[in-house]
Amino acid sequence: MLPRQTGGNRVTTGRQVPYCLFTDPELARIGLSETEAEAQGIGYRLFKVPMESNLRARTLSETRGFVKALVEADSDRILGFTAFGVGAGEILAAVQIAMIAGLPYTALRDAVLTHPTLVEGLIPLFSSAASAHNVVETRRAQISAA
Repeated sequence: MLPRQTGGNRVTTGRQVPYCLFTDPELARIGLSETEAEAQGIGYRLFKVPMESNLRARTLSETRGFVKALVEADSDRILGFTAFGVGAGEILAAVQIAMIAGLPYTALRDAVLTHPTLVEGLIPLFSSAASAHNVVETRRAQISAA
């Protein structure tokens, strides 16, 4: 038997490990959450849209849920992604590959994706207005006020 068939000496340390709960609707997550980014003092922009903005979700009559992404405040690097809705695990896979490759969120926003698919919903997500969460500045202001 080959080492790669038994797992060999591979570890998950330092790798993006996805989480997916196959409920109805599905929940999928990878990378940092808002809470984790704030705890680490990482400023971020939050992109979030309801699943009803996804054209394929509409054609399936499965518009419950949302998708959201955290993007580093000072760059276009994707820090984390969460999807709660139909096909969340499938949508997550596209974002995970972009994160592994070090692609900016704009690569997904500007891509020409197959229509209508659930992954195409990443375009309205990353085209939406992001809300800024500059954790570092907020903490500095709290310390200064004390």
